[in-house]
Amino acid sequence: MPEEPVFATAPAGTTAPDDIAVVGSNVFIGYGNGVAGDGSYGPNGLTSTVVEYSSHGTVENTFAGIPGHVEGLAVGPDGLLYTDENEDGNSHLTVINPSSGAMTQYGYPNPSVHGGGFDGLQFINGFLYASGSNPDNGGDVGGNNINSHPVLYRIGLDSNSYPSTVTAQGVVWGNDPAINKATGSALSNPNIFDPDSLDVTPGGNLLLANESGATVTEIMNPNSITGVNGAAASAVLKTLNLYTLSGGVQTPANTDETGFATSAKGTLLLADVKNNIVYQLTAANGFGLNQAFSADKTNHWLDTLNFNTGLLTPVVTGLGQPAGIGFIADPASTLPEPAGLALLGPAGAWLLLLCRRTRRWA
Repeated sequence: MPEEPVFATAPAGTTAPDDIAVVGSNVFIGYGNGVAGDGSYGPNGLTSTVVEYSSHGTVENTFAGIPGHVEGLAVGPDGLLYTDENEDGNSHLTVINPSSGAMTQYGYPNPSVHGGGFDGLQFINGFLYASGSNPDNGGDVGGNNINSHPVLYRIGLDSNSYPSTVTAQGVVWGNDPAINKATGSALSNPNIFDPDSLDVTPGGNLLLANESGATVTEIMNPNSITGVNGAAASAVLKTLNLYTLSGGVQTPANTDETGFATSAKGTLLLADVKNNIVYQLTAANGFGLNQAFSADKTNHWLDTLNFNTGLLTPVVTGLGQPAGIGFIADPASTLPEPAGLALLGPAGAWLLLLCRRTRRWA
């Protein structure tokens, strides 16, 4: 009998699973509960919930009553959980102690430098970063939607102020010089105009989604960036154009989260916001080590991502609203499978999708 395909359904009183943070065998999932992206409206109140699960999908802790719409999740080196709320504006950051349940809220600068909110959160070697989402691009460069605002911030927390506040130092701007990751050539008009999800690559770099721009940008060695607009001297940005391929025709595709299979054996998690389900997937013959997966918002698919070319290949179709991705690695399996056991063989034969009958796989 196949393993149950659903890792977790939304617990009573929660809806809209989104971001996923995995630390060892602990899984944190944020439920936005239908609250608007600026925190101004919610069908059942104005608070979100984070649920902590075991690696088998058992509820371990529930952290309810987080003001606003929870978005980014990251676990710090201190073992605390950091969450962003209200990605469209009026943002704040909440720090949760998973052991005690205690919460401390910090206010972001409001209005922000870029005019919007803060979305993805990630730690790189002890430094906390946030993406600057929903930027005000209308007045820039003749109204051509060029984003000359910061898209990535280095975050600090000031507990001595009242109320407690966030310091946000811009380190990457939307129009900073970048190269095409696939070709190695310089981009003529770099423009991250819709910064959104923030992920970490297996190489320890940040990966920023330009959600409605059908690109992701790898930010190399972010801790070394000085934080000056046009920071080509201190930052290397590699932008990858994302596309699907059908009949020889490339079609751009917008994505949300991108996650990586960091061991040959493990479980890939995918949050479906619309259907209130977090799915679990395994690979019958092992994942390709560091294989990338992306939540395809254009086609409502889960795709594999060729991290060298940008090609998106569907693995799961018929999803409601794919969003957060996480990977639970098997600690006993950190080496790739033999080359003959590719992740995707003919008709996707190597990939075992554990899902409901209404989902389809390639």
